[in-house]
Amino acid sequence: MTGTDRVAAALPYLRLDRSYRLVGPLLVAFLLAGCISTGGNAPVTDAGDSPEPGTGTSPKNTTTKPPLPIVLAQPRSSGARTLLAQANGAMAEQRLGTALVLLERAIRIEPREASLWIKLSEVHLGQGDDVIAFQHARKAIALAGSDSNKAAAAWLQLANVYDAQGKTREARQIRQRYRSAKG
Repeated sequence: MTGTDRVAAALPYLRLDRSYRLVGPLLVAFLLAGCISTGGNAPVTDAGDSPEPGTGTSPKNTTTKPPLPIVLAQPRSSGARTLLAQANGAMAEQRLGTALVLLERAIRIEPREASLWIKLSEVHLGQGDDVIAFQHARKAIALAGSDSNKAAAAWLQLANVYDAQGKTREARQIRQRYRSAKG
């Protein structure tokens, strides 16, 4: 008796007729088709703007203001604070890959610290990965909870991401709401 025969004998419910064997691959195909058809990260532009061919950015983006500086509270853990300080130094020296690794290590120490997720979003945005930067900014908003300073910093980081995506109207609305909270 071969290994396959033993498994088939032990688990009789694995003997499926042909119609059931097609369900799994079809389900996977439909799920993948749904993921592919969600659109991706094409920039949304204001009326009258059209993306420049091949760049995916609108003509307005070439003269955007630099992102607002975001002041973050320090993490509670001394290890996470040290890693954050090292990441800030690496970012100042434009070593974004190093900063990314340091921030990921800090997040392993304090995974619920919103300020670390904000900084991680900032690094990904600096690398030009606005999709991941958006996800991390949203995570920071969720983790900020009732801490108004962290929430404001997270929302302002989301505004920076929106600017990078060409969504200037959304970024402006967020900044108008949270500029006074920033202090």
